[in-house]
Amino acid sequence: MNRIKELRQKRNITQIRLSTEIEVSQETISAYENGKAEPRLDNLVKIADFLNTSTDYLLGRIDDDSPLVDLANNVVDKQLNELINNYARLNNLQRKDLIWYSGIIENKDLK
Repeated sequence: MNRIKELRQKRNITQIRLSTEIEVSQETISAYENGKAEPRLDNLVKIADFLNTSTDYLLGRIDDDSPLVDLANNVVDKQLNELINNYARLNNLQRKDLIWYSGIIENKDLK
């Protein structure tokens, strides 16, 4: 499962952050990445969801690690796609903060 490590590092996510998100120990993530253990199916799905990729990529069945969020085949602008992908990697509290902050920005120029 060295693809977990590769993608985690590419997305600037620590083992601790990933372990917290999928509710396993950091040692478990390390074992996955070093080939000493294989994630259970439910954990593999959680990892793929958090890293915004497919389980097929993590399993080596495909070589495209593209984010799953790609609205209308890139018809939306690149910044919106980037924002959506960043949002997908946030935890619930961070998502609430981002939504709150976006409301502040939206109303900033209305005053």
